Amino acid sequence: MLLNTFAPPFKLVGGYFIVGILFLIVSIFAFLMANFDTPTAFTTAGFVHIYLVGFVMSIIIGSLYQLTSVILEKPFFTINGAILNLTIYVIATLCFGFGLVFDENSITYVGAFLLFASLMFFCVTYFLSFIKNQKRNFAATALLCSSVFLLMGICFGTCLFLSMFGFLNFDFELLLRYHVYFVLGFIFFIIVGVASVLLPMFALVHDLKFILSKTSLIFYVMSGVLLCFDMKFALLSFVVAALCFILEALLILKKRVRKAFDYWNINVFISLVAFVFFCAFINSTRIDIAVFFLFFGFLYAFIVAHLYKIAPFLIWYHYIAPFVGKTKVPLLDDMVVKKPAYIAIFFNVAALVAYVFDIKYIALVCLLISTTLVAFNVVHIFKFIKFGVKHER
Repeated sequence: MLLNTFAPPFKLVGGYFIVGILFLIVSIFAFLMANFDTPTAFTTAGFVHIYLVGFVMSIIIGSLYQLTSVILEKPFFTINGAILNLTIYVIATLCFGFGLVFDENSITYVGAFLLFASLMFFCVTYFLSFIKNQKRNFAATALLCSSVFLLMGICFGTCLFLSMFGFLNFDFELLLRYHVYFVLGFIFFIIVGVASVLLPMFALVHDLKFILSKTSLIFYVMSGVLLCFDMKFALLSFVVAALCFILEALLILKKRVRKAFDYWNINVFISLVAFVFFCAFINSTRIDIAVFFLFFGFLYAFIVAHLYKIAPFLIWYHYIAPFVGKTKVPLLDDMVVKKPAYIAIFFNVAALVAYVFDIKYIALVCLLISTTLVAFNVVHIFKFIKFGVKHER
């Protein structure tokens, strides 16, 4: 009922999902050009922004337009101008990401300005959605904190950009640390907060206290404070935060009612294992392995797992639910093509294993196959938008 009452136009949510999948595939090629021996290199920054802004934040923003209303039980502050902002967001990410990768300063400037405007538009409307919020649960609190983290991440990112091109004279390394910290904080708070709703819902688990999830957020905030004093202690606090969340997620999966493994819980399990490997390599000489496991292990698998659940769920409510009782309707599970979903998981694991053994190009080919299969499934799910058209004739 809440979905139907406060639902934004599906073309908005679906638009962000499609854009995210396309940027995911593009990011694989951008990864080839990144130089992890010099993490501050423009090519590395270009890849990171194409992946995080283009893929991760696209999926998150699209989901938040829907999930914020469901969690808060009130409409999103406004969706006026959101479709136009999506268009600007895509242009901005393309200009900024590829401007950095190919060292085209003029394109980078344009992308940076548009990206600041686009993200700030979403950030402000997202933050204002919490005005007069009556919900005081853990998920709502985590989402509110995430809006603050996003705002700070945008501000530090802008200062970092101006400092990088000589417009401001700030401590570049400190700006970079806090830009990364707040952007990852936005993503981390969203994942932990939304997971407290989605993981129990999909696993059919009830009466959870989320003590470990709350602890993970406390340690993440502590890591931000420690960044001012000691990088090693900050990383340690971050690792503890991550492990607390992983343990919470594993406990939820263990308590699940439906014990069979499917494309959802297998992806979630792989993402958690990949996060452990990321934590193991984060302070090593092979920082590229840590990045690969974070981006194409944890974030990729975790987001895809929930995309397989969220996209059919939304399309079913928007386009199929009105026909219940009038004709035979598909179940949510029927909207995902199983075989490609499992093959995509296999190639994702193969990519992670290959990269550990330094077979870089094989890993990226496996990853490309995996993401292409995910894209195939997303296209198949979106075909159900035409369900109503077919049955109204």
